[in-house]
Amino acid sequence: MTIQHRTVDIEAAAKLWRDDLPASQIAKRFGVSRNVIVGLAYRNRKLFPQREERKTPGRRPIARREPRKREPAPRIRKMEPVAEPAVELAPPTEYDAERLPSAKLLHELSAGQCCWPLNNGGPYLFCSAETTGRYCRNHHSRSLPRKNEGKA
Repeated sequence: MTIQHRTVDIEAAAKLWRDDLPASQIAKRFGVSRNVIVGLAYRNRKLFPQREERKTPGRRPIARREPRKREPAPRIRKMEPVAEPAVELAPPTEYDAERLPSAKLLHELSAGQCCWPLNNGGPYLFCSAETTGRYCRNHHSRSLPRKNEGKA
């Protein structure tokens, strides 16, 4: 038998509720879930009176412990600013001078354009030659270390 939201069924469930039957047992009798009965009781508060809190025999109250004492967080020291090393660009070449008239700002570059900086001061201008990688062939070769350079 399933519960219909008819007055007869609601009153029958309310009578079982007032007889102090748990919601799960009322639900079994009607062939519905416990949540259906609880929802019915919530929507029809006049027919389903509030139940007092039951204390289950054999259970003892939970002992309350004092909250754990917490240590304050350690103070964070402010770091002194570290001087950044000066970035040295490779010295400009004749190729860079040729590329300067067609140079673009960084936000104007699109994929497939060389992003090698051509000047030292702002606003920075970039090569923008067509390429398949990050740099054009000329700037790619300049970005790699030379064989005998750097050995002591």
